[in-house]
Parts: sequence; structure tokens; C-alpha cells
Amino acid sequence: MLRLLAALALVSATPAMAQNIVDEMVEIEAGAPVSIRPDRAYLVLRVHKPKGVPKFEPVFLRVPTGSEMDGYRAAKAEAFAKAEPGLAKDREKALAKKAAAEGAGQKFSGQIPPVPSLEAFNFSYGGVLNVNAVDNKHPLVRGDPDSLFLVETLPGDFVLYGASWAMGPAGLHICFCLGTVGFTARPGEVLDLGTFFADRAKFKSDVPELAAETGYGPSSDTPGFLIAGTVRPVAPGGALPPALAPLVAKAAVKPAEYRAVGKFFNPNASGINRLVPVPGVLAYQGGKVIDVKTGREASGAYPFR
Repeated sequence: MLRLLAALALVSATPAMAQNIVDEMVEIEAGAPVSIRPDRAYLVLRVHKPKGVPKFEPVFLRVPTGSEMDGYRAAKAEAFAKAEPGLAKDREKALAKKAAAEGAGQKFSGQIPPVPSLEAFNFSYGGVLNVNAVDNKHPLVRGDPDSLFLVETLPGDFVLYGASWAMGPAGLHICFCLGTVGFTARPGEVLDLGTFFADRAKFKSDVPELAAETGYGPSSDTPGFLIAGTVRPVAPGGALPPALAPLVAKAAVKPAEYRAVGKFFNPNASGINRLVPVPGVLAYQGGKVIDVKTGREASGAYPFR
């Protein structure tokens, strides 16, 4: 699973607890027992990979709850209080060196650290696990071209955050920061997310769902391959794969109710893109992200609650 520090990706935990936190998303593989926990949500997803298309993994962010944000702020304030004397001392030393150089008629070439502040404090939170990729190595059913995944996760509001290469080091290689979709997964609920499509944006994709927003050439790479991606929801009442029969016997499987998500900031991705439009859900007008259901500009990734 992906372990990644994102702009608001965090888990409510003390430093002592951080070592014991487990991944929030767990793929259920073929042959594993399937149970419906009342404190978990379940996601069904197909990942489309036709011949000649590289393997990509969808990356999801669970939006932090208010209590989790409170825990994050408290931990950051505590860490800043401990670090502030040292930061202030470093700034004083740099200012003294600058004054000495200028007093001697020399040019000061060093850097002056900013005035220490809680807002600008570079804080690495130990409990970060609510950004996760659906791991390509652990499908419920490996298929050609579609592999089927069943994922157990903490409930909450989710954003289709980006995409990762399903090879090499895990990471948020492309963030869909310029427009994407989100959904809510409730406790004890099983949601069908439909199908995830991804391909390199440099070349014109043979995947019909991606053809209109690919073929941009080498200038689109940032610095690795730019990834184009989208989802296609399932139609209500559609047939479910036979592999889900044990799950269907325990709970109803509902189509996810996707909503459009507007632009947001993430400093950690290798590159940024927008999700290819999703009919009936997500569209664009120039630089605006449009919620098709309302006809209005969509709000950003975080203020669902």
C-alpha cells in the first residue's frame, strides 16, 4: 500500500501510536474469507489494462475528519514548540553573519531563515496513512483487460486523488489536482466504483475513454510520463462478476454516487493533471471544473464536511 505525505493526508494518532497504525485500505484476494465489518466500508473496482498499456494504480485520499484535523494541529503545535528555540537561534546566527559580512564591506551570500511560525513550520506527521493506492499485485480476480479488486477501508469521504505507476517505488506520480471526482463510503456499505482507466498522456491512447485527452507529445512529461486517467461508473442494476457472489450474499452492492471535485493543491506529486471528463458527473469550461449535476463550478477536495 502507498504511504505518502499529502497536503491534508493524515491520521489522528500520537507519535507513540504511529508505529502501530495499519494501512487503511486492504485488498481482499481470491480465496480469502469475505465478511462485512460494521466499522468498515467496501469498494469494488475494475482496473482496465489492455495490451500495450502500462500498469497504473488509482490513488485515493480519505478526507480527514474534524477530530483527525484536531489531532494533527495539536501534534504540529507541540512539535513547533519544541523546535522554535532552535529555529530562532539559526535565524539569529544567519543575521549576525550577514551583519558581519556587510560591516566588512563584503557581500553576504547565505540564506536568512524566515521568522519561525506555526503556519510555515515544516512538519512531518507520523500518522499519515489515509492516502492509498489500490495495489495491482492483489486483485480479487486478475483479468484481461479488466482486473477486479475488492477493498476493505475505513469509511469516509474519498477523492480519486491521482495515479501511480504499478512498478518501482510507490508514490503519487500524478495528482488529479485540476479536477477529479469524489464519493462517500459509509460503514457497512459496499460500493461499486465502476472501472478505472489510465494511460500515458504523451501518446494518443487506444483506450476510447482517454483518447480525447492524450497525444500531447514529449512536452507533457513532468518529469516522468504524464498519466491520463478517468473512471466510468456502473449502471444501476447491472450484472455483477461471479467472483462477488460471496459478498453479494452478505450485503447489497450499490453504485458509487460520484461528485465533481474542483481544483486543490498537493506539493508531493511528480506531476499534475485533470481527470478526463466523466459523463453526467465531471466536465470543464476553460479552466473551470464543472459539476454536471448542478451546472455550477465544483468546490475543492476537502470541504465535504
